[in-house]
Amino acid sequence: MYEDKFRRFSALVARADKALLRAKAMNVRSFGLRGVHVSCLLELLEHPDGLTSGELAGACGVDRAQISRLASELTEHGLIEGPGREVQRRYRGRLRLTDEGRAAATAMIGIVDDKLERVASGLSAEDLETFYRVFGTIVERLEQI
Repeated sequence: MYEDKFRRFSALVARADKALLRAKAMNVRSFGLRGVHVSCLLELLEHPDGLTSGELAGACGVDRAQISRLASELTEHGLIEGPGREVQRRYRGRLRLTDEGRAAATAMIGIVDDKLERVASGLSAEDLETFYRVFGTIVERLEQI
């Protein structure tokens, strides 16, 4: 019984992940970025005082090594600024959006809101709240396994 549910759940999550990655990629090309940069920019927009690489990694659900690479790429694009090259400062210092990064992240919010509105059309606010609550619980339990 659970085997069928597991396969169905796994397939649905995989399909959703692929669709989300594809949507991110399509909508950030005009910024010269990849979909993986979106979460970083949006998290930093929510934290005007900046985040350390560890905090940003946790918020985006990726490891610190990936955040280090992403931060370098976003710095090269002039979208974020952060601590210098010293290892101590790099991991403890805060990453912040530049003015250009803030403008790009704000534009991305409009894109995200539009896409999410299309995805959620026809669903009640209660259904969406239930979905996010239940899906969040499932993810937390999966992380504990």
